[in-house]
Amino acid sequence: MSILNYAIPPILQLETTTACNLGCPFCLRTKLCRSDEYLSFDAFCQIIDGTHGRFVTLHGWGEPLMNPDLPRMIRYAVRHKKSVNFTTNATLIADQVDALLTSGLDAIAFSLPNIQRCTPQIADNISRFVKEREKRNIKKPKTYLNIAFMEENLDQIDEMLTMAQGFGVDTVIFERSFPWTESLQAKESTVIEGIQNAAKRLGLEIKLPPDHSIPCPLMRYTLFVRWNGDVAPCCYRADVPLGNILSDSMVRILQNRAKFLKAQKTDPVCGRCKT
Repeated sequence: MSILNYAIPPILQLETTTACNLGCPFCLRTKLCRSDEYLSFDAFCQIIDGTHGRFVTLHGWGEPLMNPDLPRMIRYAVRHKKSVNFTTNATLIADQVDALLTSGLDAIAFSLPNIQRCTPQIADNISRFVKEREKRNIKKPKTYLNIAFMEENLDQIDEMLTMAQGFGVDTVIFERSFPWTESLQAKESTVIEGIQNAAKRLGLEIKLPPDHSIPCPLMRYTLFVRWNGDVAPCCYRADVPLGNILSDSMVRILQNRAKFLKAQKTDPVCGRCKT
């Protein structure tokens, strides 16, 4: 096995909370989280100080802005030369605009599952954030609209891209939902062709999901750490313990991670994953 499997991945994904103010039926949060928990600021600092990844992603199975320390966490990570980003449902961002725009945040993604769930409040919050960044004449944070392919939104893609154009976001990012079913896989090429045509017509920059592989890029390049320090192969395999970053040595965690990588093709979940 390559020595790269024992190196600390460049992306540190930290779950700042398992709490969320929405209850989307397609989200796995209720299956993976027993209660609302929060990553403490002290634990966050310990994790940042003890890892060497260049990129820090502050989201997991919860709404990051539910953690009141989020802007403070961003500033701390930025002071330690990290590139920080997170994904939000945009419901709570109105009161955090200034704190986020002055935090050093590199990128923010607004998650849009479907048209119906983009309420007037959410749409207004996204538009106001983008406009305030433009008003201040600053280039960061980069703004993204994040869309996961699901059965319920495949016929809404064109409308969602038009909405993205109205928001003025920098890029629209598409990803596959989990689990990626045979039905969705059969429709993917047609949907992507429609996205490319619509994006060209609207003048939008898009980013499409990469081809699936095992080990998947998510596992290869990301270290997923839960709110309590538990390390898992990825956010979808939060049930698999690789150690605790607050109490175990990084050597032990990476050894366990390397073992999981080696057996990933035969894992009952990862071996069938097409996300």
